[in-house]
Amino acid sequence: MGATPAPEGDEALYLRLGNVIEGQIVDDAVAGGRPVKGFDAQLRIDDILMRGRGPDLSAAMVGEQHVDAYPTVELFVIRVDRHVAEPAYVVAYINQPHIQASLAQAAQGTGFVRLNRPTLAELEIPLPSLVEQRMIGSLALEVQQELAILQEITERKKQLHSELLHRAMAKARAEDGNPQHGRITGLNDAQTSSDLLSALTESTS
Repeated sequence: MGATPAPEGDEALYLRLGNVIEGQIVDDAVAGGRPVKGFDAQLRIDDILMRGRGPDLSAAMVGEQHVDAYPTVELFVIRVDRHVAEPAYVVAYINQPHIQASLAQAAQGTGFVRLNRPTLAELEIPLPSLVEQRMIGSLALEVQQELAILQEITERKKQLHSELLHRAMAKARAEDGNPQHGRITGLNDAQTSSDLLSALTESTS
């Protein structure tokens, strides 16, 4: 289980439930007081963080960016024996849709499920050879990275389209103050109309 921060202070960094989303660790850790319990939960490279509340119960690997941070008690920390298992493979296995559904079904509560430690401890993970695990884990990471890139591209396109729309609307509002069509008014509407009629007559003759 994760750590419990002291109510005051900013001596430690914490990852919270909202930092683990759909198999990825997002955003920076948040400063908090020193942990009052859960000291051994301080994160190491290739630790696995898993959400303890749902419906998203996904797992994610810890990278260099979050080493030495602490997860809060809403997260589980999984440390695998590297002699028998590859972290990326374990993450890929946990994040499979049917495993997520099975964990959610076994978890407590309805709607917003809560995964307890015994339920997670009972999860059986098949372990092929380390070579196969590395291959599967590497493939899963590549897929995840591609999805992250596509998601970033989509978000950037949304921002670009929104900015272009905003600029176009601002330009339209600005031009609305100086109409280029419709009824043209002047100091003498009758004279203006006569001038326009003469110009049109000359252009069509």
